[in-house]
Amino acid sequence: MSGTDGQCSGVYRHGQVELDRPVGWASGTRVTVKAVDPLPQERISMSGPVVIAGFGLAGRYVADLLEHGRIPFVVVEKNPVTVETQACLGRQIILGDVSTAEVLNAAGVDRASILALTIPDEKAVLKAIEVARGLNPDIFIIARTNYTSSGIRAAQIGADEVIKAEQAVALQFYERLSRRMGRL
Repeated sequence: MSGTDGQCSGVYRHGQVELDRPVGWASGTRVTVKAVDPLPQERISMSGPVVIAGFGLAGRYVADLLEHGRIPFVVVEKNPVTVETQACLGRQIILGDVSTAEVLNAAGVDRASILALTIPDEKAVLKAIEVARGLNPDIFIIARTNYTSSGIRAAQIGADEVIKAEQAVALQFYERLSRRMGRL
């Protein structure tokens, strides 16, 4: 990242943060360090396309990431207007309920490497995890849930990663109020 925005990344080793590049900050510049999860040692095998369930904001971000990486994907969406619009733009998208085997099969989940369940419908997410895991035991499933309890259930039935909206919101409150209070 550029030094003009004040952001820089690095690695914590032996009690010190080693920045990835030199910075021109004045001595005594106050900084905030935020630890992030380390990158996994093992990457997901990208032997097949990615299936994205839902084309709301989260689904669009996933699609953008995949497009930039030139990784093939198919979207499953319940809104017929969204399906028609995105199909006209050249996206591979199908209309249907991702929690059914018929729709997951049409999306190619049997040969997919990743299933990204970005929809806010927790019941559909939980059902889709069970169905997809049965159709492709090796697929990497990342799921969205609203509540921590549903996230725990999602992991129990086969999700590899779970994004819990409740926890993401709590973390944002904590970080923003801590900054406001001068504690970060």
